Order: sequence, then C-alpha cells, then structure tokens
Amino acid sequence: MNHTKNYGLPQWELNDLIRMEDFNSAMSNIENGLNSNKSAAEAGDAELQRQVNAANAKAEAAQSAAGGAYSPAFKPYAVGSYVGNGQERRVELGFRPSFVIISGIMESPGATNFNTFYVYGGITSGESLKHRLIFTDTGFIAVKDDPAGYTYPNFTLSGRRYDYIAFR
Repeated sequence: MNHTKNYGLPQWELNDLIRMEDFNSAMSNIENGLNSNKSAAEAGDAELQRQVNAANAKAEAAQSAAGGAYSPAFKPYAVGSYVGNGQERRVELGFRPSFVIISGIMESPGATNFNTFYVYGGITSGESLKHRLIFTDTGFIAVKDDPAGYTYPNFTLSGRRYDYIAFR
C-alpha cells in the first residue's frame, strides 16, 4: 500500500488487503486535520475581530479628541421619519440622542386648524417631554397616545407622518 505525499492517507494497490484499521486511521487523520484547520480559522477570526475593535476604538478616540468633528462617516445628527399607528413607536438611531426636534405638522394646515402646530410638534432635550418622548441608548420612543385624546403633543397619531432630527 502507498500513502499520499502530504497527509499520509492510504492509497491501495490492486493486490493490497483492505483492512478496517487502515480506514479508521485515515478517517482519524482527516478528522484531526479538519479540527486543526477549524481552530486556526477561529483563532484568525478572533484576531481579526480584535484588530477591528482596536481600529474602531482608535477612530472613536480620534473623533472624540477632535471634539466629535463632523465627517461624512460621523454626523452629529440623524434625520428620518415614521408614520404613527396610534401605538408606541420605537425609533432606532444607533446612539442616545441629546436633543430631538419632531414634527407631525401637515403640509398645509388650514387657517382654522392652528392646533396642529402645537399638538404635533415638539423640541426636547429629554426632560420637558419625557412622558411623550423617551430617550433610549439607541434612539427614542414616541409614547402611545392617551385613549381619552388629551395627550399633547401627540407623536403617535395613526396615519400621520412625523419627521425628526435627533442630535448626538
């Protein structure tokens, strides 16, 4: 019987006796090789993740040292919109906002519908409207409207579009 050059796996010739021990040995060698490769790949993945984390930390430190200076990759704000559904609305920003401006004012409210300006708009740093707009570590939550309809400002009115700008 011959063996492969690199891994010593059996290569039978026509007149060789085939034995179970040869098969078991070959399968064991294959298993050990696969496990070794898997461990090496996992170690490489872990090292790559460590390097990515270190690079991210270095970039964040540089960003912080620059006073959080604006760059296309780091905006000091996020803008967006959502449509109210009469229920709590969670808005994910990827950061805890320090200040939010939100508006649900219709494009052309009628002259007799002045209430839309204060009922559907708000500006807060997280304290003045804390029962209507709750800041989270990753965004904010627009609180569900009072069933009696006495909650102002209302940031969840079903079918109304709300635009926001949230600052870091």
